[in-house]
Amino acid sequence: MKNKLVLYIFSVLFSSVWMACSSSDKGEGNEAENNSLISEVAMDPNAQAGALPYTIEFEEQNFPGKAPLPRLQSFGSAVNQAGEIFMVGGRRQGLHTFDPFPAHNFVKDSANNFLFVIDPSTGDQWSFNVKQLSAEFSAPLQATNLQTYHDKETDYMYVVGGYGWKADSSDMVTFGSVIQFQLEAITKAIKGGASAQDIQGLMKIGKDDRLAITGGVLSKSGETFQLIFGQRFDGQYRAFGGTDFKQKYSNQIRNFRLNPQNLSISAYGAETNSGWDQPFHRRDGNIIESVDPKSGAQIMTALGGVFKPGIIGGYDYPIFISGPSNVSMDSTVHQKFSQYECPVITIYNPNSQDTSVYHTMFGGISLFYYNQTPSQKAAFDKVTAQGRNDGLPFISDISVFQRNATGQYQEYILPNPIPNNRLLGSSTNFIPNRALVGQGLAFENGVLDLSKVAANDKVLVGYIFGGIEAAQPLPLVPNEGTSVSNSLFAVYVTNSSSAAIPAALAIKARTGPPLTERPR
Repeated sequence: MKNKLVLYIFSVLFSSVWMACSSSDKGEGNEAENNSLISEVAMDPNAQAGALPYTIEFEEQNFPGKAPLPRLQSFGSAVNQAGEIFMVGGRRQGLHTFDPFPAHNFVKDSANNFLFVIDPSTGDQWSFNVKQLSAEFSAPLQATNLQTYHDKETDYMYVVGGYGWKADSSDMVTFGSVIQFQLEAITKAIKGGASAQDIQGLMKIGKDDRLAITGGVLSKSGETFQLIFGQRFDGQYRAFGGTDFKQKYSNQIRNFRLNPQNLSISAYGAETNSGWDQPFHRRDGNIIESVDPKSGAQIMTALGGVFKPGIIGGYDYPIFISGPSNVSMDSTVHQKFSQYECPVITIYNPNSQDTSVYHTMFGGISLFYYNQTPSQKAAFDKVTAQGRNDGLPFISDISVFQRNATGQYQEYILPNPIPNNRLLGSSTNFIPNRALVGQGLAFENGVLDLSKVAANDKVLVGYIFGGIEAAQPLPLVPNEGTSVSNSLFAVYVTNSSSAAIPAALAIKARTGPPLTERPR
């Protein structure tokens, strides 16, 4: 059976259904005594009927009799023509630890050393161990928080940078490399059990220190690649200072072209910004394919990202990137939810009354929260009261960030959180259903055009896989309480309206006083 969370909200309130929250947070009468509060239709007195023009559902997939799916976070992915998901890099460790020297906070054997191909409809999977390749390929293909881009016109996939262990295991670096291969050829080779020699023969590598970035995003506009934000981190990760690492944020959008013969950089330029809070000083945020609601043009949008210089805090205003030299931002906007990388489902709705783009964000790590079970709230309050400053909390909330054609913004919370109030979503991305483009339902960049979906029709828009799962919003015991998920959710959107809760009712996460930044 599938574990199904239906986020379709009727406009009436049934008194028999309640939300998982504390009476001290949201008033008397909402208190629940168990931690699994899931219903087919959730009713919240704060929900506004018809707030969203679509209904979204998350169905957890189970494959009885099949081998368990791998547990991965911070990996790169793409979808081939058959709808199979290809995954590279990342790691099998939960949130890295924060121990002082001489600890290895990124455990050596936690790196993902496999290329995976997964059929999300059947649960079938295939893999190839990259340790069989030469060191120049195997080390960067095991990196975490690497940047990937799949060019559907040429079928070339590019793997850039990432943070990982050197081939000789002597230390960790951010790799200054780009690896190129064709997605169809590599997935066919992996599924067919090809030799290491044959698989390496499908790959090409180029090296340049300007590509040494982790925690950013790789995009492409025409023939120009864009390496957006991120950082370079060389040496051993430490929480608060040390002498065995170097860290430098990019603070840039790096624009470059690649020589097709040897993958050398043939042209290069960089966009910078020196605003008072260094708005490009971002990594590990949601930098996603989107659409400008005013013009209908395909753009990139940056929502959130960490850390503001000198403090443990995330950015809360968006940046819009519509080309190599066309960047704008709106610092008057204050996004409440999901500042850290999480799955984002983007939907464009051209409407004569209110053309908007909607970004539905699935959990992650956040400046604000709404839903907490009693045990989650108790843990959060206990850690906060201790003044430990463990950073921003993991959340189970699913939120929506809306931007319309007149430059106005709204933010909402879906009445139902992630199934079973699981603290999921961090360090993984949404994987769009590639078939929607060919069906005329989505833009070339994968954004769903709701106007192309018939009224009340339901479409599979993509998948959510893996990521970090936390036991509590903040750890009761430092360095404990997180794991790697292997849950796979199919995401469906129906062209029918649904209710949502205004984000103004969200609760600000109480963190300790500002401290010197903890890189994470």
